[in-house]
Amino acid sequence: MTDHDESAGVRTRTSAARARSLAIAGLLVVVLTVTSVPVLGMVAYGPARTVSAYFEALDRADADAALGRLVTGEITDGWALTDAALEGAPSLPTRVSVTHAEVDGDTAAVTAEFDLAGTTQTQEFSLVRAPGTWGMFPDWLIDPGTLPRLDLVVDGASTVRINNADVPASRDGLPVLYPVEYSVGFAEDYFRSTAQNAVVDGSAPEVEVQLAAEPTEELRAEVERLVHEHLDECVTATTLMPAGCTFGHDTVNTMLGDVSWEMVEYPDVQLSTERRRLVTAPAEGVAQVSGRYRDIVTAMESDFDEPVSFTFSAAVTIEDGKPAIQPLEAGLSGGAGLGEESDAEQDADEPDGPDDGPADEAPVADGS
Repeated sequence: MTDHDESAGVRTRTSAARARSLAIAGLLVVVLTVTSVPVLGMVAYGPARTVSAYFEALDRADADAALGRLVTGEITDGWALTDAALEGAPSLPTRVSVTHAEVDGDTAAVTAEFDLAGTTQTQEFSLVRAPGTWGMFPDWLIDPGTLPRLDLVVDGASTVRINNADVPASRDGLPVLYPVEYSVGFAEDYFRSTAQNAVVDGSAPEVEVQLAAEPTEELRAEVERLVHEHLDECVTATTLMPAGCTFGHDTVNTMLGDVSWEMVEYPDVQLSTERRRLVTAPAEGVAQVSGRYRDIVTAMESDFDEPVSFTFSAAVTIEDGKPAIQPLEAGLSGGAGLGEESDAEQDADEPDGPDDGPADEAPVADGS
C-alpha cells in the first residue's frame, strides 16, 4: 500500500467519525428542545407566572396590566378600575409567593400566599388557557367569574373617593381589582363622611361600604345665613303674628295701628339629625315688639315695648344643589313645617297599616 492510499483511508475514517458526532449532537439538540419546551412554557408562560405578573401589576398600581391578566368581558362601569384607585391604597399584597400550580387540560388552579391589611392570606385562582404565543406556548388568564364590587351605601354625595380616584357614587356599586384594601369616603361642599376601609379579597361578590353624611361647616354657615334672612323677613311684619314665622305676641287688648318688630338675638344655628332628617337644633331667639294698645278693661291707651322669646328649628334640604330651610312649628322641632300637618295629625288621619318605607333610611339631604 502506498503512502497516498494510507492517507486517504485516514481521511475517510475521520470524516465518518465527524459525521457520527454531528449526528449525535443534532439528536441531543432535538431531545433537549423537545424536553425543555414544556418546562420553559410552565416557567415563563405558565399559569403560575400569570398569577405572579398579576400581583406585580397590583404592586406598581398598573390597573391596565392587571386587567390584561384577567378574563373580564365588557365592563361599562369601570371607574374604579384605574391606576388612581390602586394608588394610595391602605394596603396592597406583599410577600407574595405561589405555593402550588396544577394544570388540567385547558384549565389550571394556582394557589398564592400573601400579606394584606396585616394578615397572611392564602387564595386559589382559577385560570383558563388562551390562544398561544407564537403558536408554541399557551397563555393563561385568571378567570374571576365576575369582578367583586364595592357596594356603596352613600347619602349626601354624588361622587366618592376610592383611594386616589374620584368616581360616581353608583347605587349598583363598582367593580374593583382584588386583593386590595380600599379607603372610601367623600368630601363635598355641604356634606362629608369619615373614610371607611374595606378589604376586597374576592371571597365575596360584594363588600358593603356605608358612608354617613355629616354636614360641613360651609353648610352650617349657609343655613345660618338662611335662618337670619328668614327672621329678618319676619320682623318686617306689622302684625302681632307674622305669617310663616315661629314667633308672635298674644294679647287680649285692642291694638291701635300697626306694630313694629326687631330682632334682638338670633338663635344659635347648629345642625343635627332628628327623625331621619337634617334639622337645625332647637335654639332660643329673642325679638322685640312695640306698638300702642287700648286696655280691654280700663280702655286706657298705652304704648308697649316687650321682648318675645321663641324657639326656632327648621328642616334642611338640598334642592337643585343649594341648601333650603323649612321652619318647623314652635316647640315642635320634629314636627311639621309651618302650614303643614304635624306627624301626629297625619298619624291620626291615616289608617293603621304596614310601613312600606325602608327602616334604615338615611337622613334626607338631597331634597328627593
